[in-house]
Amino acid sequence: MKRKIVVASNLLEKKNYGDYTFPIDFDYNTLFAYEYGFLDYHWHYEMTFSVILEGSMEYRVNDKIYEMKKGDGLFINSHTLHTAKGYNNKDCAFLALMFRPNFIFGHEESIIKTKYIDIIENGGQCPSFFFNSNNKTHQKIMSLVLEANDIFQNKGPCYELLVKSKVCEIWSLFFNEVSFILQEDNVSNSNDVVRLSKILNFIHSNYKNKITLDDISECCNISKSECCRFFKKATRQTPFEYLLNYRIKKSIPLLLSDQYNITEISESVGFSNASYYTEIFKRVMDLSPTKYKKEKLEKVKLHTTCSFYSK
Repeated sequence: MKRKIVVASNLLEKKNYGDYTFPIDFDYNTLFAYEYGFLDYHWHYEMTFSVILEGSMEYRVNDKIYEMKKGDGLFINSHTLHTAKGYNNKDCAFLALMFRPNFIFGHEESIIKTKYIDIIENGGQCPSFFFNSNNKTHQKIMSLVLEANDIFQNKGPCYELLVKSKVCEIWSLFFNEVSFILQEDNVSNSNDVVRLSKILNFIHSNYKNKITLDDISECCNISKSECCRFFKKATRQTPFEYLLNYRIKKSIPLLLSDQYNITEISESVGFSNASYYTEIFKRVMDLSPTKYKKEKLEKVKLHTTCSFYSK
C-alpha cells in the first residue's frame, strides 16, 4: 500500500514521530513509496535532518528550492512547510531524523533551550539549511545521522542514551555551522529574538490564566496586528494557536500521572471547561485525552513487560 501524508486543514501532518517519553524517530523512505511519487506539502512540530541515500530530488522549503543528490542533507526547522519530488520520474531514497526540540533541551528553563535551541527554532533566520556532500563538516553531520539511526534500529543496551548523545553532537556541529546566519542583520534580528522571547515568556508564565491578544501585545509594546503578523512569521502559528498548543503540552504529564480527572486538568492549564479542553486536545493530538492516555499507558506496560522477559 502506498504511503500518504495525512494533514489537517492547516497542513500539519497527522503523524506522531516518537512519543512523549522519547520524542524522536527515524524514517527511511523512497519517493515512490508515497502516493503520486512525491511528498505533499506539510509541516510538523519536529525538527528534521534528512540525508539523501540514493538518487536525487528537488526539496522545497517555504519559498526556497534545494537540488539534492546522494550524500547531501537538509535541516528543516519545526513549523516549516516543505515538499519534495524526484527528477525525470526517477525514485530517490532518503533517511529522515525527526525529533521534538525538547529531546535535546529537556525542560523549559534549561540553558540549552535558551542558548542553543530558541534562537534557531523561533528566531526566524534558519527555516532550513543545506548540507553539501563535498563539505567535511557537513559530511560529519550526515555521518552522525546515519550512526544514530543504526543505534536506534538495533536498540542495544542504553540505546536511548547513545542516540541522544549522537543527536546532541549533531546539534553542536550544526549550531556552529549556522552561527553566521544567526548573526546576519544583527540589530533587527536580535530585536526580533528579544521580542519573540518576551512573547513566549509571557505565554509560558501566564498560560494557566485567561490571556487576551491585548495582554500578549502589551507585554512587548506593539499593536495587536503587529503582534499577530510578527508571531505568525516567526512561528507559523498565531499567538492563540501557540497558547492552545502549549496548554495541551503542559497537560500531558498531568494526564499521564493518573492523579487528576479531566476537569481538574483542564482548569489547571487554563481551559474554561473540560469539553473545550477535550476538543482542543483532539485537534492537536488527533486523539481524545482518554484514548491518548490509554494508548500511552499500554505502550509503557508493554515496554515494561518486554524488558522483564528479555532479562
